[in-house]
Amino acid sequence: MKILVTGASGLVGHKVVEIALKKGHEVYSLYREHAVNMGVPLMLDIADEEKLLKTVSRIKPDAIIHTAAYTDVDGCEANRGIAWRVNADATKKIALASAENSSHMIFISTDYVFDGEKGLYLEDDKPNPINYYGFTKLKGEEFVKEYAAEWCIARTSVIYGWSLTGKLNFATWLINNLRQGREIKAITDQYVSPTLNTNLAQMLLEIVERNITGVLHTAGATRVSRYEYALKLAEAFSLDRELVKPATMSDIPWKAKRPRDSSLNVSKALNMLNAKPLSLDQALQEMGKEKH
Repeated sequence: MKILVTGASGLVGHKVVEIALKKGHEVYSLYREHAVNMGVPLMLDIADEEKLLKTVSRIKPDAIIHTAAYTDVDGCEANRGIAWRVNADATKKIALASAENSSHMIFISTDYVFDGEKGLYLEDDKPNPINYYGFTKLKGEEFVKEYAAEWCIARTSVIYGWSLTGKLNFATWLINNLRQGREIKAITDQYVSPTLNTNLAQMLLEIVERNITGVLHTAGATRVSRYEYALKLAEAFSLDRELVKPATMSDIPWKAKRPRDSSLNVSKALNMLNAKPLSLDQALQEMGKEKH
């Protein structure tokens, strides 16, 4: 298959490209800043509508996996124009381009479309974002539904794993700090479904290969507090758990509100996919085996 991946140097994008190439797909790797040397690398700002449409029309991909996003939650709150342009408007443009070229569009969305009052959210639960990041991603979902002809919205949560660019995520930040003997704070009263980038990429490629449509929760299979997650990470990488100190959401001076429990119910993906959402223990074992 011919697959176009946006955000190909990102935490999810580079894994999608890597696994897609191993499976024998023809992959076009779109990046904006950090060059990618896998597949057919294409430097492109997805917010540039004209260039985007020309590129998609020239490639005519069977599928577009749209992983590019502005994911800094506090950054989105402070830089609303950029957040809207990247997460909502560019997604609309990609949805239009996908429809024009009969491409199956897969949009990576987030647990932050929910308010966190309930937890273990199902695909048809009503979104109600409480920060601007979640709002722009929800708008992205709405644009995909409105403008893409064939689509899948893959919602995920707290993505972690080894990155291509060295950009840190919660797991790699924690590992780095604990290896240097530094204490870190982890929150006891916020619940999430941590998702290994490799596991997510495998699920996304199965969605493409089987032409799955609709909304699907593609997160890790374990609901856990950030504190429990941090302890599991320390354990998995043989680091000092004593350096992980409990904190509460009220201790952290965030700009943007965070959902208290945005964990996702992944029963549908567990039943439907062969590349199943991994439990946290399984995923950390996988991460430990990967080169870094």
